[in-house]
Amino acid sequence: MLQTLRKSASGIIAKILMGLLIISFGIWGIADVFRGFGSQTLATIGSTEITVPEFQQLYQERLQQISQQIKRGITPDQARAFGLPEQVLNERLGEAALDDEAKTLGLALSDEEIARRVQANPAFFGPSGSFDPAYFAMLLRQNGFTEARFVDAERRLAQRQQLIQSLGGAIAVPTVLKDAIGRYGSETRSVNYALLTPAAVTLPAEPTDDELRTFFDARKVAFRAPEFRKVAVLALTPQALSSAETVTDAEVKAAYDANLSSYGTPERRVVQQIVFPNAEEAKAAADRIAAGTPFADIVAERKLEPKDVDLGDVTRGDLFDKAVADAAFALPANGTSGVIEGRFGPLLVHVGAITPGTTKPLEEVAPAITQQLRLDAARRELQQKYDQIEDERAGGAKLSEVAAKFGLTLQSLDTDAQGQTPDGATIADVPARAEVLRGAFAAEVGAENDPVQLPENGGYVWYEVEGVTQPRDRTFDEARARVLDRWKQDKTAEALDQRVEDIKTKVAAGEAFDKVVSDAGLELRAANGLTRAKAADGVPQEILDQVFATAQGSVGSALAEGGDSRILFHVLSSSVPANAPPNDRLLADLKQNMQNDLLTEYLVALQDQLGTRINRAALDQIVGSDRVN
Repeated sequence: MLQTLRKSASGIIAKILMGLLIISFGIWGIADVFRGFGSQTLATIGSTEITVPEFQQLYQERLQQISQQIKRGITPDQARAFGLPEQVLNERLGEAALDDEAKTLGLALSDEEIARRVQANPAFFGPSGSFDPAYFAMLLRQNGFTEARFVDAERRLAQRQQLIQSLGGAIAVPTVLKDAIGRYGSETRSVNYALLTPAAVTLPAEPTDDELRTFFDARKVAFRAPEFRKVAVLALTPQALSSAETVTDAEVKAAYDANLSSYGTPERRVVQQIVFPNAEEAKAAADRIAAGTPFADIVAERKLEPKDVDLGDVTRGDLFDKAVADAAFALPANGTSGVIEGRFGPLLVHVGAITPGTTKPLEEVAPAITQQLRLDAARRELQQKYDQIEDERAGGAKLSEVAAKFGLTLQSLDTDAQGQTPDGATIADVPARAEVLRGAFAAEVGAENDPVQLPENGGYVWYEVEGVTQPRDRTFDEARARVLDRWKQDKTAEALDQRVEDIKTKVAAGEAFDKVVSDAGLELRAANGLTRAKAADGVPQEILDQVFATAQGSVGSALAEGGDSRILFHVLSSSVPANAPPNDRLLADLKQNMQNDLLTEYLVALQDQLGTRINRAALDQIVGSDRVN
């Protein structure tokens, strides 16, 4: 619920508040250690006390939040390594400092304003899209809040925002700086450029083994084998269970009959209608058509355009007026209805061409229906099977034993943390691959790990680390193919860089860029209207910084295509429009940075004024450590 409060805060001040608290208290450090205070007091700042139960709740909420984000549990050691205890405590101390100052300054909000804030919070909106008192009450109960406690928390949050807003809300970016930002963001440049790819250079002859071995010896660390782990992976998905499900012919036939429209194309008809102002005119037109007057003549007499009468080539479901749909799909081709009372008045319906619907025979779609029924049955069985697997694991069973007992497929991986096998192949067909690799390389050998849930199908993936091969130096023979690839990459890069320097040297000596590029056998290209944020078609985004760092009339170069190629460019012109408006994003970032600087200084001074003390023994006990680093 406190997370809901934090998430519901809006505006630039609310967004930066938590970050400022962490930054400022990180600068200050934690001051004194408690002596002689009650066992339920964890910290004080000024006259505000932070209790042990309060911190425990905040700390557990943060642990749960991180566990949900990384889809696995977080141990006390990991939490301490991340600096989580200090982060949570610093945030709460920062909030308390602002609470104390707000109280000193006499800041307050009326009950009506607090009620308005609560009712405007989207977290408490019901299905109607507005504040739902019953839903609000349910959320409070689920999170262990009384209404009074929640309102108090909301009031304190509002007062903090009010205090911060009063400090940083009126900050304005100086006009001189705005103008500079405008010129910076609006400048455009035009360049001629050429792309040098590896195909534009010739490599020397392949090295001898002795040369390659020398190259290898100078770079052994680059060819070092990473840590590899043997990981058993067991996936429980509807697809994995479906093959064992039995589906009868009668069940397939029943599903086919119930969804007949899904196995073909519906009938289509070209439909027209004339809407009349009254029933008398409609009846007169219907009588004339019945006597032989073509429908088209009635359309022409009434001076109607095709758009006035054509409903198109439609299915029954395309016609929202049921009376029109019923009439249109009861008529023969080229038939016209009698008077119909439609939604917009009396009308006549005319049907032109008819395209019959088609239905695939049962024999054609039976395999797909069977598979779908098996998947449906597997989804119903999946949760039961999950519980059975967890029971087996709780009893000490290995994943290999679980797989054998339930007829599931066990995958055995030999992989590094990036999903590469020892021979350089990439592992594939592993559900939740990234999560499994991340978890496997953080787990102990033989340890039981929480399964990863698959949101796309509701399945689960378990993994076990069966062994670890520590990083080691590869021998030359093991690494030879990699060494040769690296040698070629380095020689290609050297050759490209040399060609770039040769061209630059010729231009510096007075030759025209366009001629030098052409003489080198490269294609000369042009790009106009480049800005710092937007490249032209064919111009890599990553060269913009170099283009705008190069003086007009000069030649520059940059890496391209992930570093495999080079771009040479000649800056032809630079233009800055008069009264260029500043870039909104840059301006907002600058203003926020100015607010951050001011507010950080304020919080530093506030902490010095109030003083902070920590019950270190209580903190260590909560987070499970002799000392929090």
